[in-house]
Amino acid sequence: MKVTIKYDQGVKKEEIVTLEVSEKELEKMVELDYQQRLASTSSGEMVLKRTPEEIIEEWNRQEYNDWRRHHRYLERYATIFEKEEQSEIADNIQEKERKKQEDYDDICQKIRQILKSEQADMIIAIYIDGMSVKGYARKINDRPNNVTQRLKRVKRVLNTILSESKEHSKYK
Repeated sequence: MKVTIKYDQGVKKEEIVTLEVSEKELEKMVELDYQQRLASTSSGEMVLKRTPEEIIEEWNRQEYNDWRRHHRYLERYATIFEKEEQSEIADNIQEKERKKQEDYDDICQKIRQILKSEQADMIIAIYIDGMSVKGYARKINDRPNNVTQRLKRVKRVLNTILSESKEHSKYK
């Protein structure tokens, strides 16, 4: 069977390569693909063997090529770590997420102490959570122009509070 592979990056950009592959090698490819897909599914899922044409079609998709380019070196090093070390890495990630959530909660609490409830909600939604002014306006059923004006007023309030705290800290 002839296999056609398209290159989409680098020196071989847009180059099409055709290889002659024996039936025995194609059977190995189908079996290996089946085993990998079977290992990556949950216990209740059913996995069918794909034809060589389906596998090669997937290889020639842009998304697969982009994914492969990013992950090709990671697979080589994935076997180095043992399961115990992987659980330690997972715990570290969970710890970072927990710390990130604690920092977020602390900042939100400080903002809520300084500002009125509606002002604090607006500042948190727009500046911390990254919501757009239009999105926030839709959420509270108001016009974006009104939200922008309120933001300007809250910024002025925060600037005066910060300048007062700087002046206060100078005299301590």
